[in-house]
Amino acid sequence: MGNNSKHKTRKILAATATVTMLATGMISSSDVFAEQKEQQKNLSTSLQNEKSVKSENRTFTVPGKGDVEVLKQQERKSMAFSPYEPTGLYAKPNEQITINVEGNQNIQAYIGTYSYDASWREDSKIKSFTLKPGINTIQSPNGGMIYFYNKQQGGTIRTTVTTGGTTTPLFELGKHTKQDLIDMLNQYPNAHAVELKGERVLITASPARVKKYLLGSNTDPVQLLKKMDEATRIQDKVAGLSEEQADKHYIHYVEENHSPDYYMYATSYRTAYVGDAIQYVLDINKFIKDGWGPWHEAGHLRQQSPWKFYNMTEVQNNIYSLSVEKAFTSNQPFRLQQEGAYTKAFQYLEQPNKNYDEVSDVFVKLVMLWQLQLAYGEDFYPKLHQLYRDMPSNELPQTDENKKQLFMISASKVAKQNLMPFFEKWGLRPNNDTIQKVAALGYPILTAEIWKGTDSNPIKPDMPNVNNILEGNQFAWSLKGIGDFEFAKVNLNKSTEEMQIDLKAGVPHNYFDSTYASIKVQNTSGKVVYNKEFYGNKQQNAGTQKVSVKTGDFIELTHLEGGERATLINLDNNKRESLDKKVMYEVTKDGLKKVNQIVNPKPDTEAPTQPQGLYASNLTSNSVELKWNPSTDNIGVKEYQVLRDGQLIQTVQGTTFIDQNLTANKEYKYAVKAVDAAGNTSIQSEILPVKTKDQNVSYEKWDPKKAYTKGDKVEHQGTVYEAVQNHQGNGDPNWIFALSLWKPLTIK
Repeated sequence: MGNNSKHKTRKILAATATVTMLATGMISSSDVFAEQKEQQKNLSTSLQNEKSVKSENRTFTVPGKGDVEVLKQQERKSMAFSPYEPTGLYAKPNEQITINVEGNQNIQAYIGTYSYDASWREDSKIKSFTLKPGINTIQSPNGGMIYFYNKQQGGTIRTTVTTGGTTTPLFELGKHTKQDLIDMLNQYPNAHAVELKGERVLITASPARVKKYLLGSNTDPVQLLKKMDEATRIQDKVAGLSEEQADKHYIHYVEENHSPDYYMYATSYRTAYVGDAIQYVLDINKFIKDGWGPWHEAGHLRQQSPWKFYNMTEVQNNIYSLSVEKAFTSNQPFRLQQEGAYTKAFQYLEQPNKNYDEVSDVFVKLVMLWQLQLAYGEDFYPKLHQLYRDMPSNELPQTDENKKQLFMISASKVAKQNLMPFFEKWGLRPNNDTIQKVAALGYPILTAEIWKGTDSNPIKPDMPNVNNILEGNQFAWSLKGIGDFEFAKVNLNKSTEEMQIDLKAGVPHNYFDSTYASIKVQNTSGKVVYNKEFYGNKQQNAGTQKVSVKTGDFIELTHLEGGERATLINLDNNKRESLDKKVMYEVTKDGLKKVNQIVNPKPDTEAPTQPQGLYASNLTSNSVELKWNPSTDNIGVKEYQVLRDGQLIQTVQGTTFIDQNLTANKEYKYAVKAVDAAGNTSIQSEILPVKTKDQNVSYEKWDPKKAYTKGDKVEHQGTVYEAVQNHQGNGDPNWIFALSLWKPLTIK
């Protein structure tokens, strides 16, 4: 779509992993979405010369964020986020780059930036390499920026670019200031590229346009990256992904200078902005107030394939851009109003014979999708995304027609209403099988005319009200996870004043690397008598426990997918209701009363007892295992803080901890504190001095001028090397990396 109301554009490319028709002919392509270029006005800029403080970095700790292609499949998307972790180093064409990889895991490297160094038709010019532990040498005939890519899920891999590569400006959020960027640009005025890295975004642009549009607009790069990270998290929320669940690979915003017929586009691994279009990324005021283009292109990277049916490529992604617009520009008319989309949509809806597939105006089509959010709230699309993520891969639709029919069924499930009147009004045409499947869900038929809703006048569906008082004597809760696996069942009998919790063995939901659900009971004195958290992707054991529950006590249940996978049944009248993400009840003489907060009449101020018996075991040259006796508390110990040399290094749930990556033959002082749920902290344990063991073997430092015999072992920069032949050094500092002379063995 076009970038803004001032620069209207028309879509000229929308490939769907098959064949794309361009003015120049037919080519095979992965998904690419592009906008035609329009003339942009040049902005004049003046920059001050500042003193440089940029320093070179050649050692990198590369985090494992997972495999971008695997994550793409899990999220049911057609395009992946960027695999790149930037280094700020540029490899000239055919320049040999030597990289030392520590540890025992392979890591990927790239030379070249997609779209910056070649058009989207020429991705083959970007070279990728698999680096093995030890010394690796790579080169590319095209040259380009150097990146790393750690496919591991978690952990880090340490790499060092030992030879080759030219430093370029790399601005990092949390590390640099605007003045640092100015200094970098002054120090490297002819750099191949400038890169700016936030928590969730990466920008690659030319020095000239960074000066013109970022510094020239007086943009603070710190605030720009924060705002772009915020936009990313807004779109995460639309996709139903928490901070813990979201793919942490970067959304890449790239300046492109190879496709003059284009304006902006998105394809695997990046969004691209041709020529001066990059200003809508680099100028913070334009990104916030007029950033439809970047929001729209980033939305393409989010689209779920199973409900991207016929002619929805440039429609579906705009639910993400509308959500960013709503957050950033709430004081001005939204895009649908600017485009007159509601007026056009209502004219279309009055036609006697309608076919949604044939609507050519993408904003009119977008009205239908947006009305579902207006009617059912901001949780509608997060729940819809999760529903598709949970579907088995072999059940996902492959044809446009099947995608359309399943979308109508899925939307009805999320809304908990039969939405056939809505879709029929829009000309989406459910078939008999879809009509029967939705009817079988048992949801009430939609009667409210939600198709008349607008941003300024949303129309809500008629939904039954829920009374805050649940009268009854026996209640049952069911907590389910992926595949409707019931991992916990709770039964309350008020007559016997007893609650029974039955836990089933298994993993609740392997997509959630965080607390997925919880059950807590607090008595009238404020004491928590039961507290159980269910971690999404961790195995839990089976078990049964009975808890005393009396009138005046409180029960709290949380579930990240409560609306879909958590239910309460009043066994006295067999009425069933879904839970929200968090629900709290006060036990009354008549039943259960929903409350907004748990009253704590007696706040806990008593700290746990001092941890005793701290001792060390399994001591090595670089690690030690600590153990101690559990503390006691009037309510319960929540966790323990482990301190090394007076500094907190880890918080643990149990009474053991292994400290690793220590220095050999060095004394450390350890202590432990206990913490309860109220945050009360115990007295520190007695200090335990621990001295690590010596290294078993030590080697002399490598001397580049010395003569060596085959089999000699030396140490250099933390790596042990063995001579593979007799030779006399000549003082060359790079000979240690020559595989014909030295073989790397292990990292000390």
